[in-house]
Amino acid sequence: MHCGVSATFEHYQSINSKVHVPKPLKFISRIRNHAFWDEILPKTPQPYCMRGDVVMMERILPLPKVVRRALVSWFCARGQNLDTAIEVLNHPNNKHCLARVYLGKANGFVDRETLRNFPLYLESMEQIGVETLPLAHAMGKAYATLHWGAAINGDDVEFVLGTSIPEASEGDNGQDCQHRAIELYLLDFGQCEVVDMAQDPDVVYQAFKGAMVTGDNQRFIPHYSRSPARFSTFRQGYLEADRQLNNKFSIEDFIQEYEEYAEDFL
Repeated sequence: MHCGVSATFEHYQSINSKVHVPKPLKFISRIRNHAFWDEILPKTPQPYCMRGDVVMMERILPLPKVVRRALVSWFCARGQNLDTAIEVLNHPNNKHCLARVYLGKANGFVDRETLRNFPLYLESMEQIGVETLPLAHAMGKAYATLHWGAAINGDDVEFVLGTSIPEASEGDNGQDCQHRAIELYLLDFGQCEVVDMAQDPDVVYQAFKGAMVTGDNQRFIPHYSRSPARFSTFRQGYLEADRQLNNKFSIEDFIQEYEEYAEDFL
């Protein structure tokens, strides 16, 4: 599933220049690949020291320390002393900080002790000045590419902010790891399903819109009635992408159906 999404986004790179899918590198089976497990298990923390089916993929680099410090100051350390804030910031696990972009949820619980999978809710993004309309536009294009380019329903996918290392300029050797760009990433395809595009439009539409209102998708997708400006931008991105995908279905009809379905379902 991950390979299919990655190949589709690479093919339609011009559409999704603002959303990146980590490249899948290798599949490791829990019942084979004995050399891999013999090497990795002795280095694995005890709670996770077991075999499983593993996808090795391109690493999404964490948000830089200056951003992590700002997240701690704004969300984690309010009402706490300075020593606690420093402890949260410097905890080794909190170096691995990716921020989930919840355009569809105004606010929610924030664990003050961890920056891993940090939830950036809509009100939080507004408070710290994150521009949400470009994110909504990019997400719209990404969902359209998943649906009509890859024929994948996008069930329970995630959008996170992480960083990448810019390509070295001509004359430089290697990459400059000290200068990183914050990017929007799409990942986690473990619950996605392939949709048979030979089926009737009603069946295909139901498969896509059904997935869009379940799982965490509604945390990411702007809500039609609660956030009309952001949903309009999401819708615009969705339709713009489809015009380049040359799809045989009526995507205008689909997105209209989704609006009505989401309003009733949610």
